[in-house]
Amino acid sequence: MLVEAIVVLFIALCLSYSWFFGFWDRRKVVNVKFEFTYLTFSRAFIKNEHLHDIFADIYRKYKSYGTVGFYTILSPMLLVTDPELVKDVLVKEFNKFHDTVMEMKKEVDPLLALNPFVAKGMEKWKELRSIQASNMTTVRFKEVIPIMYRVAENMVNYLAEKKMEPIGAKELSFLYTVDNSCSCGFGVEPSAFTDPENNFVKYANSDKIFKPSPYTMLFHFLLPRMANILKLRISSEDAEEFFKSFVQKMIEYRTSSNITKNDFINYIMKLNQKLKEENKPVYSKLELAAHCLTFYADSTETSSNQLAFFLLDLANHQDVQDKLRKEISSISKSPIDFDLEKVNSINYLNMALNESLRLHTQGNWLSRTCTQDTVIGNAPIPKGTKVFVPIGQFHKDPEYFPDPEKFDPERFSEENKDSIPKYTFLPFGEGPRICVGFKFALLQIRLAVIFLVLNFTILPSNEDGKEEIVLENAPLPTPAPTSKLKFKPINTY
Repeated sequence: MLVEAIVVLFIALCLSYSWFFGFWDRRKVVNVKFEFTYLTFSRAFIKNEHLHDIFADIYRKYKSYGTVGFYTILSPMLLVTDPELVKDVLVKEFNKFHDTVMEMKKEVDPLLALNPFVAKGMEKWKELRSIQASNMTTVRFKEVIPIMYRVAENMVNYLAEKKMEPIGAKELSFLYTVDNSCSCGFGVEPSAFTDPENNFVKYANSDKIFKPSPYTMLFHFLLPRMANILKLRISSEDAEEFFKSFVQKMIEYRTSSNITKNDFINYIMKLNQKLKEENKPVYSKLELAAHCLTFYADSTETSSNQLAFFLLDLANHQDVQDKLRKEISSISKSPIDFDLEKVNSINYLNMALNESLRLHTQGNWLSRTCTQDTVIGNAPIPKGTKVFVPIGQFHKDPEYFPDPEKFDPERFSEENKDSIPKYTFLPFGEGPRICVGFKFALLQIRLAVIFLVLNFTILPSNEDGKEEIVLENAPLPTPAPTSKLKFKPINTY
């Protein structure tokens, strides 16, 4: 009897196993049954490699099929390798792909769970996104540019005092974006370059908010429910407590002192007052802190990484830097002359920045969860299927970008940019769920570069004239502290 039971159980397990790994076969979709799972465990969990490296292998092998199915332990997933089909997922069929894969629970990570990036459901996502979008308008950018001038001037003074002492590209960029975020968003006097005890640098730095282990990120993207069961946080409890305390004290101070500033905190205070007057539920202290953390996180970490990479690229390509300086100087030799229109009009700056964004993409892949049964290309996609877009692979594909490892701003010239196939250059995503803060990020990066190239020659720290761009072991591509720069003064203003 026992032997018969074991045989029946074995047969049942084999049938279940066969049924599960036949998911894509039944839908006539090209797929890899075991390869992704094997690569994930052998390379991501054991060798600590990034998930996008595993996607790269599958992309190269199955690119021509347009879509390729793969499996994690618990669910079938899909990688979209055709840019035209990417358009379907991100734009044309957005109503069926409006959710991301991550499932962040308030009980696990209370502040990040209220970030629009992980918001579930169209209405909740729209609500959370609209709060951030209110601070990302042209009118608002024109108001904050004078504030950014002060931050950039502090950076220039800081570097002048360094007297060409090498400084980490990431360190410099993070101080700059922290001051921009805090002064533009929270009305805080910029002090990251002058105060070693700056609270945001101490308690809301990369290590506190943005550096979960690679295993944590793998669980959140590939096994999100398991991540919540295991209570795997992305932000630290220290950062959570700091933001809750900071926002509450700021609101209490402004309320008691009747102080009004034109910034993000003032906006959410007015929003809460409006909800109260309309007899609607107001945002709790936790929710208000979450909205502020979202603004801060979106305007610091990824922006500082991209600025750091761009400065390293300019240091390693002096011809590009010289050409950029010449174009900027032809408009004005004084950085504070650059209003929003002038900043956006510097064509070669836009070309060089786009090329740096291509080479050092922060989001190497996008994820979406199918919310209604649909078809993408020839692939039937059932509700609940997790779909991935390999942005980083498009950016490094020689079919779309010949000699892809070369830093060549001319790819994005007026003569050449139309030859880039649509949906192969997606540094901020695309469609309704495009990064809400990308215009703010571009503005502060461009302004930093304008101030720096008009005041310094940006040089590698190495004597051989080339700075190796070493990546830190972090969820997002991040220059390691060993990737340093020197800034040689060329004039004052």
